[in-house]
Amino acid sequence: MNKKAKKYLLKYSLEFLVIVMGISVSFWLSNYQESIDNAEKEIQVYNDLFNGISTLDTRIKNRTFAFKFDLDIIENLLGLSVFNKYNYDDLMTVVIDWRGFGQNQETYSTLKEEGSLKYIVSKELKVNLEKFYGSAANGIISNMEDDVIMQREILNYLNYNYPKLILRNNEYDDKSLILNFKSVLKKDLTLKSLIKAKQRFMSNKYKGILNYDKVQKELKGQIKSELDKLNKP
Repeated sequence: MNKKAKKYLLKYSLEFLVIVMGISVSFWLSNYQESIDNAEKEIQVYNDLFNGISTLDTRIKNRTFAFKFDLDIIENLLGLSVFNKYNYDDLMTVVIDWRGFGQNQETYSTLKEEGSLKYIVSKELKVNLEKFYGSAANGIISNMEDDVIMQREILNYLNYNYPKLILRNNEYDDKSLILNFKSVLKKDLTLKSLIKAKQRFMSNKYKGILNYDKVQKELKGQIKSELDKLNKP
């Protein structure tokens, strides 16, 4: 190979190398910028999820207290508890009404629809999020639905057989009204059976919200842990 050919070969080889290096650097910079953008988006998704799940804190606390209060009353009616810090209106709420629970999924549903959950790197967190928003509240909801069925059964039974228990007589104080209800309940096995069934569903509903509270706290802790990792300098 003559000198001229070697000169052109060297020239074009260098140019080719410069082009390849330029493309490689550009590709690397593009990937690097994308990884930075994705990390920032992941942090934003975690913040949104944490704030969204934290909105449940007060509702869980209030419902847990209310479910336990109702359960204590109905167990007292059945002679299973010495709890007596309630009035006749509370008793009626427990017997002929029900308390529900709604899970706030707005933030999670929005992020899922937007496709933002793809920025979450942790597969374990993705699975736990799906479980929490998909099935964690099932123990509450299924027993809540059964609670509603029994509430209707009891209300109908009282309307037809003991309307005076529902039409509160204001001539009597709460203690007398409660004692009268217990007296009727003791004699009427059908009513007792209905209330016993309601007690079972209310008990399971209460256990359901205790478990839901536990899972929610664990998920919040996991999201916070991921946030702390990403925010480390």
